[in-house]
Amino acid sequence: MKRRYAAIITAALPCLAFLAVLCTIGDGIFANTRVPAGKELRAALAIRDNVTPFQKWGTEVFTKRYLTRYYAGAWYFTQSKKGDLEKEFVSCLDSALRHYAQVDLFLLAHTNSYIKWVEQIPEERRQRLRLVYNTGCHNLPQGEAWLKLGAKTYIGHPGVSSSSVFYYFFLRTWTRGHDAQHATDSSNRYMEKAFRLSEKFLPKFGAAETLMKESTASITGDTALRLEARQP
Repeated sequence: MKRRYAAIITAALPCLAFLAVLCTIGDGIFANTRVPAGKELRAALAIRDNVTPFQKWGTEVFTKRYLTRYYAGAWYFTQSKKGDLEKEFVSCLDSALRHYAQVDLFLLAHTNSYIKWVEQIPEERRQRLRLVYNTGCHNLPQGEAWLKLGAKTYIGHPGVSSSSVFYYFFLRTWTRGHDAQHATDSSNRYMEKAFRLSEKFLPKFGAAETLMKESTASITGDTALRLEARQP
């Protein structure tokens, strides 16, 4: 019996540790799952670049859960090599822009130039682009170009960023209906907590100050934008 209890406790410890981390650096474990109004008006596309199988799996499982719940149209692409899926992605985006009033993009890739793909779509349809979030290192300067292309809000990172940590908090906060500024600011704060914690227990991961300097996300465009969609 003692061995059975010991096994149960051993198995439970990782789960308890995970919950403790969520409560310490996260925004709680009980998510507000209310879907903001106007789901039928909005769509989202996400694309993941060619990384390790585990990274591909983790990003897809996490992202698709939110996109399919909070958007009427949701498409997810995973590249198998650099530059592939251009035709498929552009075609899908063009179709989404034809059928939905607002379309959000989640570019879940290292330093990238997907903006060149989107330039192929006619200007009148690009005006339905709304949020563009980009995890790419050094891709923050793309903001103005995305706005000229038609996007309303662009969020990116300045340096060699640990953007996956930010994205974990951002997608959850954004889909709860908070405006882009709040979602960005709160996700930056949670990211810093995570870095501080890692600095204490995993010093090889890097200094929190350096990580924040490279990773802190910024907004270009409409900071008041929300997930909630209304008929234009």
